[in-house]
Amino acid sequence: MYRVGICHFRVGLMDGVSLEIDKWKKILEEMGHKVCLLAGEASNLDVTIIPKLHLDHPEIRNIYYNAFCSLRDFNAEKEFAQEIYKIAGQIEEEISLFIKKYSIDILDIENIWSLPLNIPAAIAFYRIAKLAGIKVIAHHHDFFWERSHYSNPTCQTIKDFLTTYFPPQDDQIKHIVINSITRDELEKRRGIKAVVIPNVFDFGKTDWKIDDYNYDFKESLGINSKDIVILQATRIVSRKGIELAIDLVKELAKPENLLLIKEKGFYDKKREVDEKSKVVLVLPNLIEDGEYFKLLKEKIDKEKIKALFISDIVNSERKMKDNKKIYSLWDTYLFADLVTYPSLYEGWGNQFLEAIKAKLPIVVFEYEVYKRDIKPNGFRVISLGDRLKGKDTRGLYKIEPSIIKRATREVIRVLTDLPYRKKMVEDNFKLARRLYSMQALKKYLEPFY
Repeated sequence: MYRVGICHFRVGLMDGVSLEIDKWKKILEEMGHKVCLLAGEASNLDVTIIPKLHLDHPEIRNIYYNAFCSLRDFNAEKEFAQEIYKIAGQIEEEISLFIKKYSIDILDIENIWSLPLNIPAAIAFYRIAKLAGIKVIAHHHDFFWERSHYSNPTCQTIKDFLTTYFPPQDDQIKHIVINSITRDELEKRRGIKAVVIPNVFDFGKTDWKIDDYNYDFKESLGINSKDIVILQATRIVSRKGIELAIDLVKELAKPENLLLIKEKGFYDKKREVDEKSKVVLVLPNLIEDGEYFKLLKEKIDKEKIKALFISDIVNSERKMKDNKKIYSLWDTYLFADLVTYPSLYEGWGNQFLEAIKAKLPIVVFEYEVYKRDIKPNGFRVISLGDRLKGKDTRGLYKIEPSIIKRATREVIRVLTDLPYRKKMVEDNFKLARRLYSMQALKKYLEPFY
């Protein structure tokens, strides 16, 4: 049995890395290992907190700004480097205490050496890896070179840090990535060999059901039984391509399309859809890009569609807050008729698997990792193609209107043809359960632990 320390900026939240940490923790514990969590931010979990691992810590935010926006707060590059090393030393001391307190045998470093969101933390963990003499696994979900924001550091010091620590090149460190594109690029850029372990999901869980807690979810949002619910479960960040979901909803909500659904008959025979029904885009996840959120709101208002941003009443798990009911992210899937997943870029695709678990049809923009690692397995989706047609005046992406119309016709079919819909979602479920289940994850992890 090993004592494993899983380390990330945050745990127990709804971002993809946090969700994967939950799954790894569960499987490692089933394998007989003891798992201890270390983070800067957590939600209702037994976690050791190091404040300066939190990405919103004032000193960390300041380092990030001076590294990638403007070197404004330091008189010289050397002074900036000294500040980074000082904070790294503080973090290193607390990591060392964590390792000693829990007698950690293996450190699992989650994305800390992948994106330079917290440079002092990356340096601190590398120092610990060299000094502690324990096994280290670096689990990478994406890399800085995949994001244009990191392409112009403010000074040579930061450029050197990116080369040295993102990720570090050391035989003691075993690297794991989540897709084959990243694996190949990592070897090409750094000469580092990595193993692919894809994201997974617990397809054996049977607790996704309408019950005494969540039964009023639609009612609480003002959605009635005639309305069609389209779920966009991703976080609100620009690479999620949510503008394409808005275009799809606008097309589906046209009176002639609603009338066609009425004539064909809705797949859920307990509900009746007519030309007065609304198509509601529900967005339950975190708003992490305020400017992008503003642009989406402007587009929603212009296109006159109904969209609900409800992250204030949704969390990774159910709870009561200020006498107000907070639903879980999983509750939102139970009331959806369709899931949109128009991401322009993904390291893998958590919400893709979530939709399959919920046995819902999925509308997908075919991002590169989907095309290379997921699509060849034979999943059945409603495709938005793989080509963008530039941007609109707001800077939001577009695709050919003909593709939106074609996808809408396919959406109408899965909303009206129950046998077709059931075969699509059941086939997807069986395929995903075989390839991306928790049981599959156990097989992937056994060589490392």
